[in-house]
Amino acid sequence: MKYIAVLSKEHELLPFAELKAIIESESKIFNIKKIKNIAIFETQNETEVYSRAALLREGGRILGEFNDPEEIKMDLGDKSFSLRYRDFNENGIESKEMEKFVGSKIKGKVNLKNPEIKLLLIHMDKYYLAINERIDPDFNHRINEKRPFRTNLTLKPKMARMLVNLARVKKGDRIIDPFCGSGSILIEASLMDIISYGIDSSRKMYHGCRMNLMHFGIEPKVYLGDVSKALELGKFNAVVTDPPYGRGSSTNKENIESLYSRSFQIFRKIVDDGYISLMLPDERFIDLAKDYFKINEKYEMRVHRSLVRHIFTLA
Repeated sequence: MKYIAVLSKEHELLPFAELKAIIESESKIFNIKKIKNIAIFETQNETEVYSRAALLREGGRILGEFNDPEEIKMDLGDKSFSLRYRDFNENGIESKEMEKFVGSKIKGKVNLKNPEIKLLLIHMDKYYLAINERIDPDFNHRINEKRPFRTNLTLKPKMARMLVNLARVKKGDRIIDPFCGSGSILIEASLMDIISYGIDSSRKMYHGCRMNLMHFGIEPKVYLGDVSKALELGKFNAVVTDPPYGRGSSTNKENIESLYSRSFQIFRKIVDDGYISLMLPDERFIDLAKDYFKINEKYEMRVHRSLVRHIFTLA
């Protein structure tokens, strides 16, 4: 099956990296290419990219490829549809004009408000007609301000989901966040049917995280303790975490380098054949992981003028 995806422009590299990571978690055999902020890929499996990805705007299964919109013909019978046109080739044709023209060549019932089928026409090197299968992750309902337990250190839902997806995990896999804080990573992973465990050394965060998980209908698998608690919980398919930076977040007075080094050693023991997906306050800290893992990917994301997040996947 062939698919198309319109990627977010929030970062130059991360939207495509996240998309590719999700596909890798689903299938060993696939082809993918990127043109500007469009990705086109083929895979043997059905994909959950359109419900999972954080940095994806729209897209879905390709129904046909055309050199000219004149070639487009489709019979949807009695089904209702809407059509949206996206021009990435800048040929100057107005969206409404193209939508009206192509819509007239599709047999079915036009319904712009609540269609049974949402069609998407994308113009790049050619015209791609696709079903728009994007499901809105609804991040706004899970922001810090809408949770029963709030903290200034909360990882935004979109960023938490992206981290989970970079770990190349699928439904039914087990992940752990050993510095779970208020639970952003656990919430996003659980909503994707990934079995999620959390640990935090702060009693306040432990109780707050459980409160947030239950608020979203998630059974909490959260433990009070140090990162070493993970050794008691068995093996995991991945570790996904945003560890304490030693400033606003507590390290229980442990030196930050010592905590990170000890953590990487523990991660190696609990993950045999999977990924570590994490953020660090300074890229030099990744040197502490090199005795246990190889760096698979690294990215920088500027949050604001004084804060740059360094994102890594390790294998």
